[in-house]
Amino acid sequence: MTPSPLAQVITVASYEIRKYIRGRRLLGILILVGLILALFIGLPPALSIPYASTPNAFVSTFATFTGLLVVLSGVLFAADALVSEHEKRTGYFLFPNPVRREVLVLGKIAASLIVSAAVISLYYGGAALAALAITHSLTWDVGLSYVYALAYMLAVVGVAYLVSATFKSTVAATVLTFFLFTLIFSIVGAILPAAKIDPWFIPTSASGIITNVLGRAEVRPGPGGGASVGFVPDPATSLLVFLAYAIVGGVLAILWFRRRELSS
Repeated sequence: MTPSPLAQVITVASYEIRKYIRGRRLLGILILVGLILALFIGLPPALSIPYASTPNAFVSTFATFTGLLVVLSGVLFAADALVSEHEKRTGYFLFPNPVRREVLVLGKIAASLIVSAAVISLYYGGAALAALAITHSLTWDVGLSYVYALAYMLAVVGVAYLVSATFKSTVAATVLTFFLFTLIFSIVGAILPAAKIDPWFIPTSASGIITNVLGRAEVRPGPGGGASVGFVPDPATSLLVFLAYAIVGGVLAILWFRRRELSS
């Protein structure tokens, strides 16, 4: 008897999670998380710099690196998930029962989201515990920042899977995903305001809600050296943008992966 599609998705996801646990990528990013936490907590007293007195200000320092951590998670756990199946053709014999292409993609997406969410949760958990120990308090804003980070993670994973489904090279898919979120989207988001266009639809610009919820918007040098407040994303709009990128990216990845498998 063939298992139900949901059972197959769970099987694929559990296999992928075990693969990440046995591999070096998860260990590497966990070491990175530990290093970042240790530096933020250990450097101020070592340099005789006082800690921030409020939990929001304290955690905001950690939140400035959240976007990069989310992107790294997407690159490590999603960018090559589908293209590797195309290169190695392992999807046909990984499981004892037939697995439809859409089930395979959904299972892999679920695994990527679970592992990436675990990394982000560990990072925010460490920051929150440090804030509680040092400032003796926490605010709901810290929790909101964490929720916004998870929402941004959905968008990154969705786009990463779309890139992975369309490319034929693991290296190309990984590199493009990384530079898409660290360079390309950032450049577009920085140029659009000069044309009087708010970059609300650019995921990296929308991710500003992760840090903005913990304090005022960042003040950036304006044209001619004057100070100006950069684009301030609206939380509700940004969450919808993240959801749109996640859904569209995931659906297109499934459709493209099915088409590639059927035509190959």
